[in-house]
Amino acid sequence: MKDKLHISHFKELYKSLQTPFPPLNWLILGMLVGLEQRWVNLKAEQTVDMAIDEYQLEHMLELEEPVYKAVVEECEGGYTIGYFPDEEEKDV
Repeated sequence: MKDKLHISHFKELYKSLQTPFPPLNWLILGMLVGLEQRWVNLKAEQTVDMAIDEYQLEHMLELEEPVYKAVVEECEGGYTIGYFPDEEEKDV
């Protein structure tokens, strides 16, 4: 039964929660398997997010040119996609 769990902390927790009643053990094991999967997914997501943040701090600060948001405007005969600065920005 413990082969369903992959992380040693969850295996130890299962050992400590085992009862002499097998159906209850199956419920405990199922709950722990679900929690373990969620924990692994959250840790992976957190690790990737931290790596992306570190990369952006190291490499994205080197960009000197500003990155503008693309604007979609409806015009005669269709749409135009591009950067359209406000009146205040045109004077600069």
